[in-house]
Amino acid sequence: MSQNLDEFRGLALRAADLLIPYAWKVWFWGDSIGLEGLLDASELTGNLKYASFVHGLLKGWLAREKQRSEFDYTAPGVALLRAHEMTQDAHLLEAALRHAQFMAEFRKTACGAYVRYENAAIELPPELPPDHPDYQSAKARSEGVTDGGPCVFVDCVHFDGPFFAKLFQVTGQDEYRQLALQNILPQIDLLFDPAADLFHHFWMERTQAKNGILWGRGNGWGLLGLVHTLEHLPNDDVGGSRLLDVLRRLSRRLAELQDTSGGWHTILDDSTSYIETSVAAFVVDGFSTAICHGWLEASAFRPVVESAMRFLLTHVEPTGLLSGVSYETFPSTRAEHYRKMPQGAMVPWGQGPLLTALRSYCHLTGKA
Repeated sequence: MSQNLDEFRGLALRAADLLIPYAWKVWFWGDSIGLEGLLDASELTGNLKYASFVHGLLKGWLAREKQRSEFDYTAPGVALLRAHEMTQDAHLLEAALRHAQFMAEFRKTACGAYVRYENAAIELPPELPPDHPDYQSAKARSEGVTDGGPCVFVDCVHFDGPFFAKLFQVTGQDEYRQLALQNILPQIDLLFDPAADLFHHFWMERTQAKNGILWGRGNGWGLLGLVHTLEHLPNDDVGGSRLLDVLRRLSRRLAELQDTSGGWHTILDDSTSYIETSVAAFVVDGFSTAICHGWLEASAFRPVVESAMRFLLTHVEPTGLLSGVSYETFPSTRAEHYRKMPQGAMVPWGQGPLLTALRSYCHLTGKA
């Protein structure tokens, strides 16, 4: 890769500046990776305004924390703890401890997986900006959404295990190590397909079935969830061996499915579905971190990272926007729902992974 550190820093500055004005919902799916990306932008560039923005957004949340929103289980727990470490703001650690209690009180499925979403909306269309050509048709489709009942989503592999594992690392309290494993291991049991070595998007309690779609970004969530949970567990943790096995199986399959362009299809095993750019960012981040820890062999996976990074750099616009990112991909059991999802979104689950990928890649290559 010919880019030097200053070029990567310049790209990170543009990408982060574009993300800050986003209309954060505090909280919703994808906010976590967006804030983690902004923290990584500060670490990579030395510009603390991104970390300061994260700190301020989190402090604003604390003002209404007792009136929790429907989606507060998507709150950025890892970013909360990282912001505490950077600022030594004790209020953030106290909030993280309360959030852990909140998360531990959700009910579980028969196999022990925490149920975060009791009434999942099936085939909900994405929230498009009013000037998008599909805005009116998407708005009309929202009236025909069905209630899928309680579901377990692959996104939560990234939200839950890493938060509790990081909280264990920060506090040293073993109950959080146990909660990390109690969250992520049942999620793997429900969502990871040992025949495909990939994650399904979600599992439905009513039918006791996976949705049958091997969604690209969903496997990015799963990949980072495995990596960032392992990062904060003791090296000899018994539960870590299961995570490491799944990480290696998933990584081998992702490497096999990489397109010649360096990217991945939005349905990983469906070459007729479009290439969705955020997947490459998730993979660069996850593989780079795993190689640095020795969990993946550099000789086998470094070429995948290099190809994916070249792909990413050709899809970043001069403004810093990662182009080709799909809008909110709500659950469905139909492949066509994923194939037709609009692209072109400026969202935390596009800009955030781009920023985390830049930092992890620079660390892998010794640029930073």
